[in-house]
Amino acid sequence: MTEEQNKKDLLSLFKTIGLEQKANEVMGTGNTGYGAEFVPTQILSKELKELVPTLSTLLPQLPGNHGNNLPKILTVPVRGLSVGDTLFQGKTEWNTGYPYQTQDDHGISRVPTKTVTLTQKQFICEVQVSNEQLRYNAVDTEAYIKAEIAKGMAWTVDSLIINGDTETGANGNVNSDDQAPATTFAATGGAKDHRLIIDGGIRERAINGGYTKDFGTLADTDYSDLMTVLGRYATNPADLLFIQSIHVTQKMRALDAFKLWTNSGDRAGIQKGITPTPFGVDVLTHHLVPRTEADGKMSGATLANNVKGQTLLLYKPAVQYGFGQEMTFEVARVPGYGWRIICTFDFDFKLVDAADSLTEPTVAAGINITV
Repeated sequence: MTEEQNKKDLLSLFKTIGLEQKANEVMGTGNTGYGAEFVPTQILSKELKELVPTLSTLLPQLPGNHGNNLPKILTVPVRGLSVGDTLFQGKTEWNTGYPYQTQDDHGISRVPTKTVTLTQKQFICEVQVSNEQLRYNAVDTEAYIKAEIAKGMAWTVDSLIINGDTETGANGNVNSDDQAPATTFAATGGAKDHRLIIDGGIRERAINGGYTKDFGTLADTDYSDLMTVLGRYATNPADLLFIQSIHVTQKMRALDAFKLWTNSGDRAGIQKGITPTPFGVDVLTHHLVPRTEADGKMSGATLANNVKGQTLLLYKPAVQYGFGQEMTFEVARVPGYGWRIICTFDFDFKLVDAADSLTEPTVAAGINITV
């Protein structure tokens, strides 16, 4: 492959992923083949990051978004946790014996507040593109890489919120209960397991907190029973979200309450993975909710034991999240082989629940579902 052909192919690749302005700089280094190509050019791209909310099916459901470009550590307010607090009281008649009414006559109401601290964690993805892939591809390699990186970022964020658990002991991790969790994640081809980076995912908080109900054979009343676990946080169905795998959703759709098409939701909702329940709560079908053992935790030692389904219930305002600096690309030429594209982004979330001095949980899990 000639230098000119390399330049043409990479220019097309960079244009597709929003990096065209740097392509000539990358290709214009001196001493070709003697190390200059290994000097990375750092590039910031907003394009892919803006794709993430459109590819994530979970983030658009969560109101606690504190935005992008957050500092490394930021304390943020939490809204929506004062459900049921009454601030008003009965008013007495004017006290004629004193020029004005005093607080002793009616007391002072307190408006509840809550904050959490987001500490950005960094995540990385490296994609290697060979010369042959660029020259002889049967598909649009450039568009494919762009889509896969954005999709991978969206799914990583969803997975953290659903499955995040930093326990590394011989038991207790919801993703590997019977042995110390592996540091690599098979689903990403042996990359380091992102689920170990941020603690307190929905499954971890619900299962380790004991906020579970054993469903067994799924019944339509199981969903309303699970709502009772959240107490006052379950009073407004619009604030809630069920999250479950396709295996559980299929069982749900077989129930009498869901056999009518009108109970399956409109087309726009179904296309986004959203199905309403008879109790007014949306159901998000998500491939990152795993099958587990009967206790809701996954076996890491014997994967064949993971045969039970589960449905998660979330009080949506309890999840607070935000992104750090813009997604960063580093591109480096590997002489004779191709190119390395390294992408990083910063992210953190906090799930506020009973462990954070709330009177009732904000998450629950229906476990041991026969699927």
